[in-house]
Amino acid sequence: MKNFLIRFIYGFSFGVTISMVVQLVVMGITGEIPMLPEFTEGFENPVMAYSVQMLLIGFISGVASGGTVILEWKRPGLLIQSILYLVLMLGTWIPVACYVWGFHKYTTSMVSGLLSILVTYGICWMIQYNICIRDVKEINQRLKSQ
Repeated sequence: MKNFLIRFIYGFSFGVTISMVVQLVVMGITGEIPMLPEFTEGFENPVMAYSVQMLLIGFISGVASGGTVILEWKRPGLLIQSILYLVLMLGTWIPVACYVWGFHKYTTSMVSGLLSILVTYGICWMIQYNICIRDVKEINQRLKSQ
């Protein structure tokens, strides 16, 4: 649980920071806050909507980062770990994406969102896969030395 919380905090912080930088660049180029009108209408002002959006982005990033502890469990194996991690990420990401970005309404949102989740998942999975390969090699070396 401690590792989950530490990773969640780091993921939350990095996610919010990266999103803010990207959105500031978009605002500088377009002159508009990059949010769906349907989303902003549910708030008193755009600043409140932007703040909620940043918190939700941080939450998604925190869960993606904290959830990597699943990929370190030794018992269930890489396939089960991968499935559990994917379910966790999608269970967090899809409701937020529907609420904030209209994932279920807009093709562009769906494509960019799916790419985002696949890249995030792919990076985390590759890191864990390499760790598993390293562990297997280490075990094999120990067995040979005995």
